[in-house]
Amino acid sequence: MRRTSLKLRFSLWLICTFALCLLPSQYVNGQDEGYLSEEALFEEDLDAPTQVSDPLEGLNRVIFRFNDYAYRYVARPVSSVYQLAPSSARQGVSHFFDNLRFPVRLTSNLLQARISGAWLETRRFAVNSTVGLFGVLDPASGMEGLEKIDNEDVGQALGSYGIGEGPYLVLPFMGPSNVRDLIGLLGDRSISPWVEPFSILDSEARMIYGMGEGVSRLPVYLELYDQMKGSAIDPYSSLKSAFMQYRRSAVKK
Repeated sequence: MRRTSLKLRFSLWLICTFALCLLPSQYVNGQDEGYLSEEALFEEDLDAPTQVSDPLEGLNRVIFRFNDYAYRYVARPVSSVYQLAPSSARQGVSHFFDNLRFPVRLTSNLLQARISGAWLETRRFAVNSTVGLFGVLDPASGMEGLEKIDNEDVGQALGSYGIGEGPYLVLPFMGPSNVRDLIGLLGDRSISPWVEPFSILDSEARMIYGMGEGVSRLPVYLELYDQMKGSAIDPYSSLKSAFMQYRRSAVKK
């Protein structure tokens, strides 16, 4: 029995580690699906020079190639199976997990002294958690004054304090980031009651939560990734420029 339990924990950990880490919170946006849209990512002028500190470019490129392999042979099959579900069901799953990110959005707004944003997030959470059947539906977006706003995260809060972004990083499975956003991601995990902030050995319930959240993000993320990779001469540089411009724009808002 104990051996079976350990095998279950290890199997769930492997799946959850990939699924949860595949898409960091910095991609979460205030779009209908709860995630970063193509318009949001590419709204900046990518032809404009972007100064990015990348002292670890050699290592970053190795991890970038590793991630590309993982996306192709692990994430894509998982995403294909997930997309067999009806779109209405997938939308409900996205709404559910987006609703559970309320503690992170609330705290990030408060850290930036955005009281109106914090109050709006609180009212939306109350409506969607009750009328919206625990967040599966999003009736708040159809109510005047409760329309969805762009999500906030701890990385943005740190940026609003003038903390520098630090060197560019490519993290295994997670993709593009920087030192400030990596610290912000740890902050997001510390705030969220659904995960253990500094441990990958969550309980089975938390692992299942992480797996579900990660898998629900796959279709949108892989679509954006394919669009960028397919049209770029140097996908690594293109993704780096797009990500950094997007994050800088998010901090300025």
